[in-house]
Amino acid sequence: MAEVSFSQDQFSCPVCLDLLKDPVAIPCGHSYCMSCITECWDQKDQKGVYSCPQCRQTFTPRPALNKNTILAEVVEQLKKTKLQAGPENVESDVCTRRKCKSVKSRQSFQSLAVYPESADEPNITVSSLLSYDDLRKSVSQLKEKLEDFCQEEIEKISGRVTCVEINPTNEPKIREEFLQYSSWFTLDPNTVNKHLCLSERNRAVTFTAGVQQYPDHPDRFHYFPQVLCRESVCGRCYWELEWSGSGFVCISVSYIYINRKGRRNESVFGYNDQSWSLICSTSRCSFSHNDNHTELPELFSGCRIGVYVDHRAGTLSFYSVSDTMSLIHRVQTTFTHPLYPGFAVISGSAVKLCDP
Repeated sequence: MAEVSFSQDQFSCPVCLDLLKDPVAIPCGHSYCMSCITECWDQKDQKGVYSCPQCRQTFTPRPALNKNTILAEVVEQLKKTKLQAGPENVESDVCTRRKCKSVKSRQSFQSLAVYPESADEPNITVSSLLSYDDLRKSVSQLKEKLEDFCQEEIEKISGRVTCVEINPTNEPKIREEFLQYSSWFTLDPNTVNKHLCLSERNRAVTFTAGVQQYPDHPDRFHYFPQVLCRESVCGRCYWELEWSGSGFVCISVSYIYINRKGRRNESVFGYNDQSWSLICSTSRCSFSHNDNHTELPELFSGCRIGVYVDHRAGTLSFYSVSDTMSLIHRVQTTFTHPLYPGFAVISGSAVKLCDP
């Protein structure tokens, strides 16, 4: 059976360097004495930003602290079983300023022989408190408790992390930089559904209850009120649009191969593997791809939205347009075909492509 050993450092507070007292685990996973981390964070109350003294991860607002009873019990067990040092070199409590070594036995701990620096001084023998079998059993129990504790902490951390977004280092950050990649798009009359009306040189689209007299075309969306742009996305592209009305709109990019005639998900922007879609209404906002949906903070009708695509890098980003640009949602994926901007416009809504 493999030997299991623990050192005092594993259960010491990084602030006071003593064994943990009333241990608490903060969101990054590091543990401290309740009083030590409280005192550290009390000094930062004025700034309102709190950090881990070890990894420097910051937290806002101040995390609530709760005593970790499992870790506290482990520390108490370590104190009782004298596991604050390894079996090879044990520093005896009865020897002050003298080097002490223990006599290791795999069968039992009969004694700890203490050798003073001076040969004239008498030897001191410290009787063992536990047999080797008892100690091994105790360590095994502690190991199981530690594994349970670690698993619980991992589950807690996993529950807090819902999404990790990677910000490409070369993606623009301010509107002036985005506008360097501005592209001109026009809505394709051959794809527009007959309940959509194009205007402003095919740069605006509005839902209509009446049926428009468009000629039949194989590229036309037959059932859903959708339209694609004539031009495809090349390299890095950026465009802006405004949406308005009481219904909802889908701001999308799609492969040209998306189904046009069906009444199922294969024809709806964001509900298949051919398209990606930001869905906006007056009451909710979400992002969809392949029928997987991500709820987002609500947007307001009439706002201007910027769309940025880096086709080669596989980046698709949606922004609320301002001088500083506020990120709504970003997708990091791999695009295998050219992309085309597209829109779905439902009753009471309209979309207009904005001039660069």
